[in-house]
Amino acid sequence: MEFEAGQRLLAFLRELQAVKVADSTWKFGGPEWEVAVDVVPRRWLALAFEALDPVTGRLATYDIDTDLYDLTRDDQRDFAEDIERDIIEFLDNLSKGAVLRGNHGKKFVLVFPLDGAYIRVVQGRFAGSASTYPDLAAALAGGDYVPLSRPRPRA
Repeated sequence: MEFEAGQRLLAFLRELQAVKVADSTWKFGGPEWEVAVDVVPRRWLALAFEALDPVTGRLATYDIDTDLYDLTRDDQRDFAEDIERDIIEFLDNLSKGAVLRGNHGKKFVLVFPLDGAYIRVVQGRFAGSASTYPDLAAALAGGDYVPLSRPRPRA
């Protein structure tokens, strides 16, 4: 079977019982977070994640997408597979409660595993930044964390 960017992601979204809200957009979330995933097979894959700090009201965001790469080209196949894998892994971590939220000083922080490492997203006043750490202890340094809530059950 030939690879077509987006097909595994679509199957995983159905498994998660994400809600299709537009032609190519799926959403699901928890009490303090929401994720939107756009899937246009062979053209565009994107994840937009937002989490709210329930204490301070601050928002943190994280995005993964295929940018403007032409996913119909064979030389972009590995890139498309990597992005699709990262989106699926991030969604799986959300569904398992493996995404942590916390604060480092006055900044809202998210920490989660991705592709064999840990990502730490620090939301600044206007923009966020993401850094990669080799292990969980390093990613958690200097803050207090709790898991994000699990996804809300579908009605």
